[in-house]
Amino acid sequence: MSVTIFEGYDVTIFHLCTPDIAKTFHLDDRAVGTMASFVRLGGMVAFFVVMISDRFGRKPVISATVLFYTLFTFFTAISRGLLSFTIFQSCAQIFLSAEFGVAIIMISEEFPDSSRGRGVAMLHMVGLLGVVAGGGLYGKVADSSFGWRGMYFIGILPLLLVALLRRRVRETRRFDAMRAARTPAQIAELKKIGASFAQAFAPFRGPYRGRLLLVALLWNCVGLVGTPAVTFFSLYAKRDHHWTSAQVGGAVVLAYLFGTLGHLVAGWMLDRVGRKITLSLTYLIGAVAIFALFQTGSHGAMLTSMVVTVVAFQGARTATATYSAELFPTEIRATSYSMTVQLLGSLTALLTPITIGVLSRSMGGLGNAVAAVSIGPVIGAAIMMLFAPETRGLKLEELDAVAVD
Repeated sequence: MSVTIFEGYDVTIFHLCTPDIAKTFHLDDRAVGTMASFVRLGGMVAFFVVMISDRFGRKPVISATVLFYTLFTFFTAISRGLLSFTIFQSCAQIFLSAEFGVAIIMISEEFPDSSRGRGVAMLHMVGLLGVVAGGGLYGKVADSSFGWRGMYFIGILPLLLVALLRRRVRETRRFDAMRAARTPAQIAELKKIGASFAQAFAPFRGPYRGRLLLVALLWNCVGLVGTPAVTFFSLYAKRDHHWTSAQVGGAVVLAYLFGTLGHLVAGWMLDRVGRKITLSLTYLIGAVAIFALFQTGSHGAMLTSMVVTVVAFQGARTATATYSAELFPTEIRATSYSMTVQLLGSLTALLTPITIGVLSRSMGGLGNAVAAVSIGPVIGAAIMMLFAPETRGLKLEELDAVAVD
């Protein structure tokens, strides 16, 4: 939870500082979209880092991710051109995404079956502290002599947590049990160079292929609008509607403070009402809210739409992350989760920013380009209601035996 605070901070400042970065490097909408897509590519590469935790354990991987994302955040702060900035931020995203993915796996494996949804919701809520910190500091730091680089210098503080993590965090009991049950032949196989890559494609075989494709589709439906919303909101508000840095930062703080309600309500609904209804409802509300956000012009209407959008999509993230971590057995849980969330599930998150940047001119601006893709979560809600199984209250071991394809 402690390192997730800084994960929330690092992700937030990239999107908040977009107009300032665009000004420094003289970028138009197309260039901003291209840069954002290349940075998001790092989040997809995180799959290979998370995959390793199915081989060596959750604890060593999460410690390493904190170290490396902090280092690349520092390199971002001292970058001297668009190319170096993009490369360093993309590398930082590898380890930021990997850290959060492994954290979700650890929570899912350690919490009681009756409260997994609330456990994941708590993790997301703590991450919001970093988001609020980023939003609160943005108006002060970005307009100071430090500029957007100052925001990244602050992001190196998690390095202090690495030593604590290495000493105090224990391995999950489910992974320890699985490791103890490995035969000598299995241990020898894991030492082979190609073993991890062979295991990476295990979810495509047997009864788990359908689950993988289902969850990947859900994440892509969310990513179709979730990514451009955070990527372009600051630019849209500051450049197109003349908001100040303080107003943008204040809106983000307000939205994410209310966003804790999305996590709380989603966590409660997941464990009380069920996964299908919770996911579908948060998706639909988010689709309507983001359409309104990029189609309204007054400050009050935009602020209200921003708050509702964040509340809905924070709930959607909690619900979808909980569901994604439940559907696969321990030996491939991290690999499968990362494949569905960070690799296959991030295709629209990767491609949508550059697509919106390209469409912005022909469609009359960012507002119309983003609104055009707001159908994504509606499609996700339909997929969830029609094809997804209900998993509320079931033990992880019971879910291993439920085939969906």
